[in-house]
Amino acid sequence: MEPIAKATETIEKFFARYTQYLSDGNIDGLADIYNYPALAVTARGCLAITEPQQTRDFFTQGQEYYRSRQIHGVRARDIVTDVESPGIWVGHLILENLDQAGKPVGQERNAYQVVTLQDGTRRIAVSTPLDA
Repeated sequence: MEPIAKATETIEKFFARYTQYLSDGNIDGLADIYNYPALAVTARGCLAITEPQQTRDFFTQGQEYYRSRQIHGVRARDIVTDVESPGIWVGHLILENLDQAGKPVGQERNAYQVVTLQDGTRRIAVSTPLDA
């Protein structure tokens, strides 16, 4: 069995990169930040995400929705680590939605399980919106 790789970035930098992709509408970057398969867990059920195109489609629709609500950026705050062990981070945070001037216009609470691949990169394996 191969040793578990050490992450190449802190969880704070990981979520800063994630929210930058969200803010920029970088659909390919968002598709690359997820593990496959991944799991989206909501109060309505679970959805297995098996390929990057599913992620691209989801975030393309999300970009249209957020722009229609005058949301032009996102930042992560209040990142809480519930459990961290080699190769796995489990925690929750607030994604703060920002208007075009960078002022807060709402927030979303989410939980994540993030895995570390053999090359040290982190990927989202499970995402759960907590405001449903």
